[in-house]
Amino acid sequence: MKKPLEDYIDNIKNFLRNGDFSNALNIINDALTDYPSNPKLYINGGNIYKINGDLENAEIYFKKALMLNKSKEVLNNLSVIELEKYNYQQSIDYAMDAIKLDPSYSDAYYNLALSLERIGDYRQAINYADKSYKLSKNIKYLILLYRVLQNTCDWEGMNSILSDLDANIGSGIEHPFLNISRTDDEAINFIVAKSWAENNILKTPMKVDINNNEKNNKIRLGYICGELRNHPTYHLIKNLFKNHNKEDFEIYIFSYNHENDIKNEIQKDVDQFISIDGTSDKDAIELISKLNIDILIDLSIIITNNRQKIMSSRPAKKVISYLGYPGTSGYDFYDYIITDKIVTPENIQPYYLEKFLYLPNTYQVNNGIKNISMKGNLKSDYGLPNESVVLSCFNQSFKIDKIIFESWMNILKNLSSAYLWILEDNEVAKENLTECAKLHGISSDRLIFAPRIDRDRHLERLTLVDVALDTRIYNGHTTTTDALQSSVPVVTIMGKHFASRVSSSLLSLIGLDELIAHNTQEYEEKIIKLCSEKTYLKKIKEKLSNDVCMKKFYDIKEFTYEFELCLKGILKN
Repeated sequence: MKKPLEDYIDNIKNFLRNGDFSNALNIINDALTDYPSNPKLYINGGNIYKINGDLENAEIYFKKALMLNKSKEVLNNLSVIELEKYNYQQSIDYAMDAIKLDPSYSDAYYNLALSLERIGDYRQAINYADKSYKLSKNIKYLILLYRVLQNTCDWEGMNSILSDLDANIGSGIEHPFLNISRTDDEAINFIVAKSWAENNILKTPMKVDINNNEKNNKIRLGYICGELRNHPTYHLIKNLFKNHNKEDFEIYIFSYNHENDIKNEIQKDVDQFISIDGTSDKDAIELISKLNIDILIDLSIIITNNRQKIMSSRPAKKVISYLGYPGTSGYDFYDYIITDKIVTPENIQPYYLEKFLYLPNTYQVNNGIKNISMKGNLKSDYGLPNESVVLSCFNQSFKIDKIIFESWMNILKNLSSAYLWILEDNEVAKENLTECAKLHGISSDRLIFAPRIDRDRHLERLTLVDVALDTRIYNGHTTTTDALQSSVPVVTIMGKHFASRVSSSLLSLIGLDELIAHNTQEYEEKIIKLCSEKTYLKKIKEKLSNDVCMKKFYDIKEFTYEFELCLKGILKN
């Protein structure tokens, strides 16, 4: 005699209330033995698998539910799964099918907009994000709309919804990354990060027992990362691994979303390269914790490709945030953030849950390699007039705000031979920036858009730049390092939070504090001086080319030694 469905459901609800997903899933599977044609049981099972990071089983369960009953909710759930698996066209198809069933289904419009944003169809993404918000007034949907408008430099559109966005600071809905890209107020950044963490952390995270007294022969240092591919984090950190002191450290890499050629390159320099692609969070936690890791450094933290459920279990003796996210995570399971005293002065420690672990110079590692053009490129090869002064900004478009762009227009007005060479991030941003330039009396031919090309070719063209112009609220990080490695001076404005002080940290390291401004007027004056006084520009470029002056910047061995000293220090304490 089979058990009543209501009894199963009551048991499932009790386990879910207590955060016991494992037993809830067991009861669901028992119930499916008696009630194999109940789609809601499959939906609940799929939801639990998704919470546990097991996308493959979540998809299987949702598809079984779909076979039993074609509902908008199941189609939308599958849209989310495909989105998280980076199958954007499939995600779009499922969302569109859900909308066919219910043309006012705001959740499906939201997922549709997300996928369209990921594939770079910004006009359609704006259209559907706007529709999802108007249908629901859900602030999460407004945040997506703001982000797409930011990526396309639609400042008028951003301002039209800014008051609604600001009214929800602290609600736990705005992602901290968006917040640090739109305001450099550390207090606000902290409120947003902390509320986001409280809103998104599992109520009962998976915990593991770590034996802090179990000693290893060497310090077991682990890195967890989803960016070991053509990504800024990889380009900065790739040579750190090979310079670690193998007599004192065993190096473990826990990687996902990596490219195989990069995996093959890195695994030669570490003790173990462990792929956790396709590994559930639960299994990854067990795997890492059994290795008795002394220090686990998270290089992804809260950016798109993160494994926060793994980190929340604290599967190592010490857990550290580094490089991937310039700010507080808002989570209390990180012991430290590796930083420096310029990007995070001691007085802003109250706005971080992580303790500051200071490196003596800049926090930012680089590959230690000078970029020298070997091809003798001409400016005209890239559509730049040969006799022009080339000002560049190769930062992503979301970093360009109205105030900094107006400064650039003022500079172009003062320098008749100057051209602004800017990354062509997307077609909509290009159109908006060109139109804005015209409104400031700057001819469109003085904005030259650089298409995205492979990294080696990009570094070649970078050597043609006279002066790199930094963005204001969110500096260039890897892009600033790329410029300095190419002997191109970077002028920046020192802001008030981590993301707006990175270029200042790098310039200070090489003794070029004179290129650090503190307001837009100073910024414009410094750039105009560099471009107008050829002797001064030549002196700065010679310093950037001088191996003695740049020794600290390029000395990856010394950086690694200081990095290791900091890590040894926290274990002693």
